[in-house]
Amino acid sequence: MNLKKNFFEQLFTLRTSLVKSLLIYLAVFAALIPFSASIYDFFSEPLLRELLNFNGSMISTKLSATFMIPLKITAFTAFIIAYPLIFYNIWTFVSPGLYKQEKIFALVIFLLSFVLFILAANFVYFLVFPVIFKFFIAMTPESIGLMIDMTSYLEMIIGLFIAFGIAFQIPLLLITSIKFGLIKRDTFKRNRSYFFVFAFIFGAIFTPPDILSQLLLALPVYSLYELGILISKRWATN
Repeated sequence: MNLKKNFFEQLFTLRTSLVKSLLIYLAVFAALIPFSASIYDFFSEPLLRELLNFNGSMISTKLSATFMIPLKITAFTAFIIAYPLIFYNIWTFVSPGLYKQEKIFALVIFLLSFVLFILAANFVYFLVFPVIFKFFIAMTPESIGLMIDMTSYLEMIIGLFIAFGIAFQIPLLLITSIKFGLIKRDTFKRNRSYFFVFAFIFGAIFTPPDILSQLLLALPVYSLYELGILISKRWATN
């Protein structure tokens, strides 16, 4: 009876924690809505800057897109901003069941994960965007009037942010797997060549269909794999 009662108490606590997390996100999102146009301008600025050199422009093929696209990019931004608060809220539910060393490790991994995601976002915005936009626009024939649909642009940049955000977590995945004995460090070392191929497959899936974008993702993915192997040496048993 006590076991059943404890189970439902934990279930209720989890539900409360998830509801609070949703409310946190909605509150941040609501606070950012008045600035949705400015947020969209910020994310579209790298492309618009390159388009000016080509007398190109950004267009909308749907009337609703001029309202929905800034709202969607604002929703994405709100999640990034709210993520630490959401994590803390869920952490209060999870942490009582962890030992002290596990708590410290989990907190360090979370902080590094968030920092790496922010670094990935900056890498995409300040390095990847200018390179691929400049390349594609420069390759456009002069007889073509270049007009970019804002919906397609949103889908592309969100995909790149997520892809690079995932890729930058690779060192942490390796460290966690090795520390808890899920996968041995030597296994990662022996499978370098397979992961090298996987990095390019990953780049082909999550980037626009061109070799430049694939390289800009695949090479950092493999480099982060090697970094994870290097850093994880202190936890390796063999």
